[in-house]
Amino acid sequence: MKLARAAAAALALAFALLPAAASAAEITGLIGKGGGPDQSVGERVDWGNCYGGMLTITLFNFVHGEVEGIYTGSELTDTSLLTLNGKAYLGPSIGRFVPYGGIGAGVYRLGLPVDDDQGTVALVFAGAKVKFPFGLVIRGEYQWIDLPDAAPVQLDHRYFFGLGLSF
Repeated sequence: MKLARAAAAALALAFALLPAAASAAEITGLIGKGGGPDQSVGERVDWGNCYGGMLTITLFNFVHGEVEGIYTGSELTDTSLLTLNGKAYLGPSIGRFVPYGGIGAGVYRLGLPVDDDQGTVALVFAGAKVKFPFGLVIRGEYQWIDLPDAAPVQLDHRYFFGLGLSF
């Protein structure tokens, strides 16, 4: 029994450390959740699920650039947030595992019941992805988001999980 577990662990480790084929691009669909402070009482507002996608370009198997679009719904009536970001990050490949971190900037459109708001957004993020055979990629990411102080409703973080294909 112990030998079987040790063999399974060794096989999983060997698979994880096998180099993945270098890919120049990746397309990913994602789902996640966001949160932010409630400005009126100091509690956190639960944003709803977020959905989106991203296109990643990889240079030298270490430097990555990304265009990301995410729609985030809210528990507040008729309130939603749409962001379009450009991101740059460093992510060294350790076999099939790629930890990464970087910065991003973009624009947002906050849909409100009475008056909409638009502006710029900045973010810092960290995550990891695992590359599987046939170009399959699974990733998870956490983002710290900075909307302007004048934005009517704040979103200060979100996390998501994605499934993608590299080519």
